[in-house]
Amino acid sequence: MVGMRTASLVAAGLGFASAVLGGCVETAPELGSNGSRLTFEEWKAKQYREASGLYVLDGDVAIRDEARLFEIWSGSQPGQLAVYTQGGQDVKWSATQRKQLTYCISNNFGANKSKVVTALQGAAEGGWEMMADVDFVYVPAQDANCTAANTAVLFDVNPVNANGEYLARAFFPDSPRADRNILIDSTAFDPQLTWPLRNILAHEMGHTLGLRHEHTRPESGATQCFEDNQYRGLTPYDAASVMHYPQCNGTSADLSFTTLDRQGIAALYAPPAPPNPAPMAQFNAPADGATVPATFNVQTQIVDTDLARVELWLDGALAQTLTAAPFNFTVTNHAVGPVAIEVRAIDSAGQSTSQNINVTVEDGAVDPTNPDPTDPGDTDGDGYGDEVTGGCSTGAGSSGGLALLGLGLAVALRRRRR
Repeated sequence: MVGMRTASLVAAGLGFASAVLGGCVETAPELGSNGSRLTFEEWKAKQYREASGLYVLDGDVAIRDEARLFEIWSGSQPGQLAVYTQGGQDVKWSATQRKQLTYCISNNFGANKSKVVTALQGAAEGGWEMMADVDFVYVPAQDANCTAANTAVLFDVNPVNANGEYLARAFFPDSPRADRNILIDSTAFDPQLTWPLRNILAHEMGHTLGLRHEHTRPESGATQCFEDNQYRGLTPYDAASVMHYPQCNGTSADLSFTTLDRQGIAALYAPPAPPNPAPMAQFNAPADGATVPATFNVQTQIVDTDLARVELWLDGALAQTLTAAPFNFTVTNHAVGPVAIEVRAIDSAGQSTSQNINVTVEDGAVDPTNPDPTDPGDTDGDGYGDEVTGGCSTGAGSSGGLALLGLGLAVALRRRRR
């Protein structure tokens, strides 16, 4: 019997130590084992277990059923954006349910609730819904009773104290209602994270649609991150996919959506209407409301099949135009004070999508996208040295010798300052 499955983003950086997690196991063979040199009971004892009874495996998969745990422990063959399969069938929502993916957001988030609302709506309305025929529906009326027992919504979104074991976790479409929740740890709100909360939750919402991790595919070469072979490939392998962990040989700089993400989810659920939707656009940096210096970078994410150009507007005036990726702009010597920033993406049919943020230019401020460009070890301009590239490595607190590095997403590529 295949048990319920959920998924999460694991955090082991920013001072969080993580012992051996599923997906980062020893590989030397030993008789009587599955090749991990651990018996099933030994392996199970090393997995992080939530208070609810769910085991968090593979850096981002949570399992309740022990038969399923044994199946995962036994499996060692890598198989392919990828969809979760069971018995040879795709695990996804029905044609009716995919248009009513209702959810509530707990009031227990307190001051962080508005951030969660904005991030989830951005990931849905400005992301997955623009790429496939699906609809996530936020139901604020259920927020006061936003628990796993609330059957008025399909799933709930709640804060959790995971002690830094993960930033967030989600579920797959075949999960029972009691386990259909997106849980967000307080570490996901750390202002030092280099990955936008929207992108972290976009990854999680991908799991709620049935998507697996791209890095479990053999093309990634990330054998240490293999989970199981219950999936099929929807597109060619995509190292930059929103569903690919960076520490597992991923190449994304900000966990943005890609063209293959769009193709894959459309193949699973059908494209959105109209057949040629407007471009998908978002800001990755700076954050809305941020304080920036006179010269700063504007980083955007654009996904479209027939994109013509991307425009940067400052205080209502066209400032720059780009016709090829990456769609990142540099604003130079801007006057001190508030600035309204708009990015417009226009396709060949003349359809346009706009996103807006407001920042404040201040003397002496530091550009959050490039806090220390003079650092000779900072070749990618993120303000951190480039020694750590993610993956598995020896680490204190790992009795088996292997520990998952970094932040599951944002924290996973956090580099040590020189």
